[in-house]
Amino acid sequence: MEVGKYLKENIRTGERYAVMGIGSTLRADDAAGMYFIELLGKMSLKDNVVLIAGSTAPENFTGVIKSFAPHKLFIVDAAHLGLDPGEAKLVPAEEIGGVSFSTHMLPLSVMLEYLKTEISCEVVFIGIQPKCTHQGFCMSEEVKKGTERLAQTFGEIFGMKDKFEKI
Repeated sequence: MEVGKYLKENIRTGERYAVMGIGSTLRADDAAGMYFIELLGKMSLKDNVVLIAGSTAPENFTGVIKSFAPHKLFIVDAAHLGLDPGEAKLVPAEEIGGVSFSTHMLPLSVMLEYLKTEISCEVVFIGIQPKCTHQGFCMSEEVKKGTERLAQTFGEIFGMKDKFEKI
């Protein structure tokens, strides 16, 4: 299912949402999840949304997630999904073990299994296809633009008041 359509059909008034970006800002397009959180951070958030910059150790933020007790946890990260660079795709939680990630200290599937046992929230993973994840500080234009489109979609669906200015 397309990300925007999923959000329109599954975001409900009165529910809490945690949004976590994951990735390394030192590895080009792997920074997509962190850039995504940076973009959303420039929008006016509602009280029912918490943003988490998980970087390369998202397991360090399980306490924050448990305390906030979201109805849904969105995780955004660069992932090799066989798409064009910058394209985003929903990946069902049970399929995450088959997706290639490069910079996490703990396998994402282990963290998600832990959260599943600790809190009862739906986990929605959104992968952004990278072009390059080699060492380097610059994201490719395709991934940067794709991440900006995804952030704009989230902002519109979540009713965040301000649109972000391009960095």
